[in-house]
Amino acid sequence: MPQTLGAFLAMMVVMLFTINFQRASIQTQRKMLSSEVDVMANAVASEAMQYVAAKSFDAVIASGTMNPSNANVSMLTELSAFGGGIAYADALDIDDFDGVSHTVTYETGWGSDLTFVLDFDVHYVDEASGLASPTPTWTKEVTIEVSGQDIMISPIRLKRQFSPLWY
Repeated sequence: MPQTLGAFLAMMVVMLFTINFQRASIQTQRKMLSSEVDVMANAVASEAMQYVAAKSFDAVIASGTMNPSNANVSMLTELSAFGGGIAYADALDIDDFDGVSHTVTYETGWGSDLTFVLDFDVHYVDEASGLASPTPTWTKEVTIEVSGQDIMISPIRLKRQFSPLWY
């Protein structure tokens, strides 16, 4: 009888050790997967920011109404006119991205796709203080927040400031 209890106790100790080892192994793999998904989210944000950078600073500059010889900050788009429910692909200038939500999906090949949601925020920045400005300035700040995957450590936020090329 004592040998049976000793064997049973030894089996329990080995089982507990195995369960803890497996749990630690799973946590390590989850952390690695989270890091990989975060890297992908950063790449998605960076690619979206490059897309925004390819757009004109403002509609009056894109139309040719404003150029370096007649630059007047009061002609720029008012903050209240930013966004307007435009789709990601239909944005013509930087402020059109304000309030846009865009989804990017990657097929993984094993049945569950990776879907990222990009949310855009655009506002003017006061050059002196670096804070948001309620009036037009020569600097716009774009913030892209990427979320959507439960396994992500935290949402990714990417910020960049833009000015007219001639400013």
